[in-house]
Amino acid sequence: MKTSLLFGFILVYAFSVTVEATKGGLSKDEQKKLLDALNKDRVRAQTASSGIVFQHLTYDLELEKKAAAYDCKPGGSSSSGVALSALQWNSVGDEIYEEVYKGTKEPSLGLFDWRQTKIGCSKEVTCRIKIKEGDGLPAKFVGKEIVIVGGCILGPLTTDVSEEDKRVASELGLPKASKYGDLLGIKMSSSGRVFNLIVFLALSVFYF
Repeated sequence: MKTSLLFGFILVYAFSVTVEATKGGLSKDEQKKLLDALNKDRVRAQTASSGIVFQHLTYDLELEKKAAAYDCKPGGSSSSGVALSALQWNSVGDEIYEEVYKGTKEPSLGLFDWRQTKIGCSKEVTCRIKIKEGDGLPAKFVGKEIVIVGGCILGPLTTDVSEEDKRVASELGLPKASKYGDLLGIKMSSSGRVFNLIVFLALSVFYF
């Protein structure tokens, strides 16, 4: 009888833990690994800047849920507190950035928004699109597919930084965001949800 009760308790406990966990969320060890690396790089960026103070990031489970539920639809803001900061993408994303957007704005700014104090991430959130004629990209990209896997949302602020701040950030030599995707072991996947090209452009400009 005691054994049955104990077994039942274990099942209930395990079920409760499963229900509360966010799909694709980070384990405690992964949270620490990400925060240690990202906060260290934010300190380096602060040292390289002229007076910018980077806030120390802590992990937030509510933002993790928000990242996991990201619907890949175009939003009205590119703020790190609203848009997803991509952690991994395929070679097509790299090609487009190198040929179309390189040198215009800092692509890693999402993870390095110095105002933010919280971060939450999903390793499984996935967005993808097949490029078509009329999407505004060079003809060589038509028919290719862009895939983004994994991403983070920062908080608590939901307002974007100024254009001047973006210009300043472009001079800080920030690490590529895929560094943290690699750190978390995020791999490219063939699964995902279709998302509008506008979203990709926003992510490629601000959050790679």
